[in-house]
Parts: sequence; structure tokens; C-alpha cells
Amino acid sequence: MSWHVTAPLWEAYTAGSLNTSAQASIEVHVTSCATCRVAARTYAADVHPLWDSIHHTVSQPRLPALLRVLRRWKVPERDLAVLGASDSLALSWAVAVGGALTAVIATAVAGARQEFTFLLLVPLVQVVAVMAAFAATDVLHELVTATPVNKVRVALLRAAAALSIAVPSTAAIGLLVPNLDGLAFAWALPALGLVLAALVLHTWCAPWTAAGITAAGWTALVAAGHSHLGEAGVQAGAACVAVALAAFYVVRTRTLQWGGVR
Repeated sequence: MSWHVTAPLWEAYTAGSLNTSAQASIEVHVTSCATCRVAARTYAADVHPLWDSIHHTVSQPRLPALLRVLRRWKVPERDLAVLGASDSLALSWAVAVGGALTAVIATAVAGARQEFTFLLLVPLVQVVAVMAAFAATDVLHELVTATPVNKVRVALLRAAAALSIAVPSTAAIGLLVPNLDGLAFAWALPALGLVLAALVLHTWCAPWTAAGITAAGWTALVAAGHSHLGEAGVQAGAACVAVALAAFYVVRTRTLQWGGVR
């Protein structure tokens, strides 16, 4: 070996003051020079703080502002990591707010079809917001399938995050739109059932397909009898359907965990 890395060169290298070509030259030289590899240990900076920082960043990634608030409320770190794994929150919240505004405008201009339009659109905002959260994290499907996480828990976290904006946004519609009377909040239990129906369908098909099928079914039901939606019997029936769908979703999701299916 005709040359070795001198002390001034090592000091400049560790300080990061060499240009790219000089750094590369030293690194290539060290791979074939045992003497300089020994000297490198003398001048090399302590890497432990760097690795500690990397470990902290990976194990506790920087979260969006709302999730940092939830961290202060003692929400488990693993749940926050699931919620912050993609852009699903921003997308689903944008969809929720946009859907709520669309529902307000459509209901306001519907005239004699105001009640029909309101009861048709408002529950579907919840469905679209939740499915948007799942669609945004579909790129993580293979990763989630291969990890030992409870799939029901992940689904509930995604749905809850989407509904945390969708429900208040659409609930405000019932207060803003006049002449709805007893139907202002009659959408809540049916909306819960629709979200659960979409989640069940999502175990067989893609998120937007599940949302489309759910929307088609709900449109048919509202067209058949939207004026009865506020009746106590109909509301009780919606609650029973929601409970049955929730139980079915839990059973189906746990069954599919071993097969690597959604």
C-alpha cells in the first residue's frame, strides 16, 4: 500500500469537511488497508448516540398533531403507530368534511325531496369516510397480514379515526338544515349499520367496491320507505342489524387472519 490516511485527513473526514470525492477515496482505501482500518477505530466518532436516535425515531415516529394530543391522553403507542402509518387520516377526514358539505348543499336545494336527500346522503358520508381510511392503507395490507396484530383492533382504530370527524361534521347538518323535525338525527343508527355492512363486505372485496355496494343497497332502502326511518321500530331494527353485523365481522375477521385475507 503506497499511502495511508493521515491524522489530519481522519480529522477532516470525521468532521465532515472533505468533499464527496475525498470521502469516497478514503472509504474505498480503508476497505483494502488493514493499517488504516485500525486507525479508523481511533478517529471514528461514537456511533451509539446515532443508533439510539435512529431507534427512537423508528420506535416513536413523529405523529400528526391530533395523534400527539391522543398520546397525551394515554392512548397506547402501538395504536397511534397504526393510525399514523399512512395518509389515511388526512384523506378520510377530507372526505368526511367534503361529504358533509355536499350533503348540506344537496339537502338545501332539494326542495320537496329534502328529507329523502338528507337521509340518503348523510349516512353514506360515514361509509365513504371509513372506506377512504381503508383504501389509503391498502398498500400496507401485505405488511399488516404478516404481523401478529389483531385485525379487528386495527379495523376499529381506522374506523374510529374516520368517524371522529365524519360524525360531528354530519351531525351539524341536522342543526343547520331547517324543517327536518324528528329526522334530524334519525340517520345515526342506520349509518352505524351501513359502516359495519361496508366493513363486512370489505373482507371480500376492495374498499371502494364495498362502499359502492353499500350505497346501492341504502339507496334502494331509502327510496322504498324513507318516511318511516324515524319510527321507533325502524330504529330498533337498525340497532339489531348493527349488533348482528358487528358480531359477524368479528367472527369473519378472526377466521380470515390465518388465511392472509383482508
